[in-house]
Amino acid sequence: MSGQRSSTSEQTRARLLDLWTGEEAYGRPVGCVTTSFTFDAELFEEQCLARFLSIQSNPNETAKAYLIEREEKLAQCFACVLVDSAHAAADRSLRWHMLPVRLLGGGVLHAKLTLLVWENFIRILIGSANLTEPAYRRNQEVMTALDFGGQENPAPELLSECVAFLHRVRRLAPGFDRSDVGPQAALASFLASIERRARSLPPADRDDAECTLIPLVPGGDTVVQQLNARWVGPRPDRAWVLSPFFDEDARAGATAAAFAAILTTRGERRLSFVGPGRTLPDGTVQIDAPAALKKPSHPSLRHAFSVVEQGIEIEGIQEDRPLHAKSVWLERDDRALYMLGSSNFTAAGLGLHPRHNIELNLAYTIRDRGSRFGKLCAQSWPQEHELDNIEGVQFLGGLPDSADSADAPPLPAAFGLALFCLDERGARLELEIGTGAPPVFSVLSKEHGELLDGQGWARSGSPRTVVLPWDTKRPPSSLEVRWQDDAKSEWSAPWVVNVADMSALPPPDELGSLSLSELIEILTSARPLHEIVLRILQRREGQKSSGTLLEVDPHKKVDTSQFLLRRMRRVAQALEGMRERLQQPVSSLDALRWRLRGPIGPVALAKRLSAEDPEGAAFMITEVAATLRSVAWKPSGALRPHAIDPEVTEITRSLQDLARQAPAPPSLVSYVTASFEELLS
Repeated sequence: MSGQRSSTSEQTRARLLDLWTGEEAYGRPVGCVTTSFTFDAELFEEQCLARFLSIQSNPNETAKAYLIEREEKLAQCFACVLVDSAHAAADRSLRWHMLPVRLLGGGVLHAKLTLLVWENFIRILIGSANLTEPAYRRNQEVMTALDFGGQENPAPELLSECVAFLHRVRRLAPGFDRSDVGPQAALASFLASIERRARSLPPADRDDAECTLIPLVPGGDTVVQQLNARWVGPRPDRAWVLSPFFDEDARAGATAAAFAAILTTRGERRLSFVGPGRTLPDGTVQIDAPAALKKPSHPSLRHAFSVVEQGIEIEGIQEDRPLHAKSVWLERDDRALYMLGSSNFTAAGLGLHPRHNIELNLAYTIRDRGSRFGKLCAQSWPQEHELDNIEGVQFLGGLPDSADSADAPPLPAAFGLALFCLDERGARLELEIGTGAPPVFSVLSKEHGELLDGQGWARSGSPRTVVLPWDTKRPPSSLEVRWQDDAKSEWSAPWVVNVADMSALPPPDELGSLSLSELIEILTSARPLHEIVLRILQRREGQKSSGTLLEVDPHKKVDTSQFLLRRMRRVAQALEGMRERLQQPVSSLDALRWRLRGPIGPVALAKRLSAEDPEGAAFMITEVAATLRSVAWKPSGALRPHAIDPEVTEITRSLQDLARQAPAPPSLVSYVTASFEELLS
């Protein structure tokens, strides 16, 4: 990093949201997993996921179309967010999982890792940006993208190590011991599919650089120890540290001394601190760094300082761009090591404190700083102004690390997995409450008010799992827990709810109220689902505004005389459309179940046939079952081929029950009975 750096206008720039967007060659999106400290559910849903899933509708322009498109695409794609427990979102779509992470010994989940998986391509994002609006829209951040699937792939070991890191993080989230259903089981299955893909990747082509993960996890090596291990040859004699946050004066000197141990002990050495700052109108320079850093820990060590201005010029416009990037650059002669990621220059961020954070960084070992790759790395460093003379510079102290500035305590660790279940036992909430729960607490929902209190829980024997029936159509995305701490102070926090089986989620009302003719229209159309449904809804509104009365009794909507003769061709086309939809690649068990049991699947079609044409239903439902059994399934991702047949068989039996319930002459009953015996044999 010695010498003059490129100007801001010459540096490589990218919109972080663009990194979530795939290309046609990548194939269909399969799933994504991401970690974040602070979190904005709206940004994640409407910006990040929308790009990853290629959602075309705009929630601000056509809300119904967006809702339907999001529902359809999320139902067929896995998505999970691992977020620090203090920043779990209370409101979100239940179509994606959220797992709050809590470090019992202190520290926070501060890593920012995103794993984006398409059919033919995998992208890993590692950097400093949380999943928030300021991070993705305004801040100065740093991020690296590792792409697997094209040419010049990185080492496949990196992908495996990222999966191992996610496994390590999910151990600290509720429900880790729940391997049968729920978010942890789904996440484990998804990560296992990525591990299989990693084993099939070719080795990396190593040229002038190689990269390695620098994770910080409980019980692991510190970031300083790992950087020491990654450097090869004589120790570096120069180092640059870029950080928006530093320790307070009392600890800052000790952190700097521990880090300086990376440098050579012979000759002159230099450690440069680069932090946020500003130049006041009177020419005074301020830097958001503690004054304790001005004093080196050794006579042969020189400390230098640079300022990254918070206002920068972009395309001729002055914009406020707070510094949030975190990087380290080590250098000696032509060799360098460049680390970027989530670690601030703090004891908690570098692992120098017993209660440190979970962090994730990536280090590039650059053999030749003058190479093209070395220059690209240097250009990713933000434009800085070196302070030649620190006399008169105002050291304002380190900004408080956002990881240390929680306004309220997170949800107590005793409140574990909250799961919504819907099966033959009915709809219910299963709430795990462990030992150490506050003596005074209550659990509330927006729909029903107080569901449970600490006294009632204790009187019932303090069960590990509390089961509460749920009689509202839509499950909650979170509950609210109120409690008292030892000092009798009152607090509250959201308790995130996840879903045991995504196929049990009710569809949007617009998809749940389709008539048979509308369902046939959808299945026979080549248009995207949200476009067809929007057209149907607009037609309904047009009929209402024109005064046309809509018949609400489905039995009266249709003239059933000669039903089979008039509708046979349309239903046959619908069955072919259903087959084509089912034969699209399917990447998870949840996605398979949604296709089978969802609002435009075979069960939905059979139920509409039963309701609107009971006389012809037995025959047509048999045809639905025959079409289902003829599907050439294309499992991918986490879905294993052997898992498909039991699901299809179960749906076939459901169709058999529906067909048996429909009135039919004896000859047709014999045909239906024989057909299902053959289909189920």
